Amino acid sequence: MNEKMVVEFMGTYEKNARVGLWKPFLMRFLLFILILLPTIAQGQIKVDKAGDGWDLKVDSAITLIKQTDTNYYRILVEHCQRVEFWNGPFSTNEWANNSGTILVSVKDVKLNSINNLVAVLVHESCHLIFRKAEYVVSEEDEERECYLYEMNLILQLPNLEPWLYEHTLRMSNKK
Repeated sequence: MNEKMVVEFMGTYEKNARVGLWKPFLMRFLLFILILLPTIAQGQIKVDKAGDGWDLKVDSAITLIKQTDTNYYRILVEHCQRVEFWNGPFSTNEWANNSGTILVSVKDVKLNSINNLVAVLVHESCHLIFRKAEYVVSEEDEERECYLYEMNLILQLPNLEPWLYEHTLRMSNKK
């Protein structure tokens, strides 16, 4: 072998060695991402499209919850997989097959208050905590607990509307 061939061989060997060192790392990294993908996807709440941008308002409320208190956001995402809209007189929730759905009343959306939607999502996620854990308490006690839970978050919100505060305060003191 002449000197030129040795240099070319060594250069190719070093290049292949460097690429070879990265391969196991890249394979582990890709495997890690594939394992985490269902967890990341699970952290998403599916918001039904309805009305004139109602889904965007709910998305804004979810974002505001996340920015205001990450613990409330974590609990919301853990217990609620879907948000739907309905024509009932108040917002409510459903728990079936280990999956939570919050049903936002059209009336709540038409109040045109992101803070109110935050309150609705947090309040109903509290009810979903009760459903998932199968806690058995009176309807009045559960409702009061959920309004207290809601109050704890809305007091942290910027530009909290006085009517929303007063409503939550009144409902949390109801016996």
